[in-house]
Amino acid sequence: MDQPPLPARRRGLLLPALALLAVAGSVFALTSLRADDQRTTSPETVAQTATLPASVVDAQKAAVAQYSPAAESAAIAVDIKNYAFTPASITVSPGDTVTWTNEDTAPHTVTVTSGPVKFASPTLQQGQTFSYTFTQAGTYSYYCAVHPDMKATVTVQGATPPPPTSTTTAPPPTTTSPTMTMPTSTPGSGCAVKEALAPFIAHLKAAHLEESLGQQVTDILNLDQYIKTHTVLIENMLTPILNGDADQAVKDVLAPFLAHLKAAHLDESLGQQVADILDVNQYVKTHTVLVENMLEPVFNQLTC
Repeated sequence: MDQPPLPARRRGLLLPALALLAVAGSVFALTSLRADDQRTTSPETVAQTATLPASVVDAQKAAVAQYSPAAESAAIAVDIKNYAFTPASITVSPGDTVTWTNEDTAPHTVTVTSGPVKFASPTLQQGQTFSYTFTQAGTYSYYCAVHPDMKATVTVQGATPPPPTSTTTAPPPTTTSPTMTMPTSTPGSGCAVKEALAPFIAHLKAAHLEESLGQQVTDILNLDQYIKTHTVLIENMLTPILNGDADQAVKDVLAPFLAHLKAAHLDESLGQQVADILDVNQYVKTHTVLVENMLEPVFNQLTC
């Protein structure tokens, strides 16, 4: 049988060889793509081979920080307006920051009387703010040391993160006084008297020593608020004694006075109190009987 010329034979072998080379090339390409894909998706490989601009790295860090647990804390605002804290009762989570803003022309404070941590703001003039980050769960009762009838609470629910921080901001050129820490006491340690004096000292500093003469005159002219302020102050001073470890005879003496203070002064309008004073006969009789009721427990305990 005659064989084809050599060039034709070479062409016949060349085509299958080219086909085999094409298949091998495809397999190699797929294998390389898979290897490259694995290298691309590997964090270690990215860290070793990829060099990102600093601005991109900073943006990535900021995005991570934005969704970190520390950034999930909330900012809550409380207005001090019309001689009241609004809202008067709030519930927050550990790590949340509460900011109080004084919108009254009269000065105010944020003074914690009970809670896991006791703290007090400086005296806040109009437009000034005080911020506190709550980290310990519990209920915090606070009031204004200048106007003790202004009361409110903050309830912190949840787990407890790191220690608290507080900041005070003030619009220039007004300045604020240093933070005052309220005295603390241990139950049963004979500190009822200290607790009774604490509201008085706080009020004396905030409403008298640190107030201008003009502001004190303004306070006095607002007679209804002035009377209420000082009657509530007396109530706040007597409550620790009645609830504390004072002698029972002292409690018995003070109880009628506190009851009268609440009913005849705190719960009465200014107009009614003026009407009571104008009825002189009844007014004198009311307070002489009050003194009698206060002294009676003492006389009943005396033996001769």
